[in-house]
Amino acid sequence: MNIFSKLKLFFYKPSTIFVLKTLFYLIVLLSLLWFYGFKNPNSTNFVYNEF
Repeated sequence: MNIFSKLKLFFYKPSTIFVLKTLFYLIVLLSLLWFYGFKNPNSTNFVYNEF
């Protein structure tokens, strides 16, 4: 058994797929929170301030 077949068997395990998907979605969520979390909600003009 060469290393590629061992890696293929490792990545086809349901537990490995679950862990990798969880890490991927956690990274996406944290990056979105980091990207949009630094905006100050009081800095934008509210549309009804003039009324």
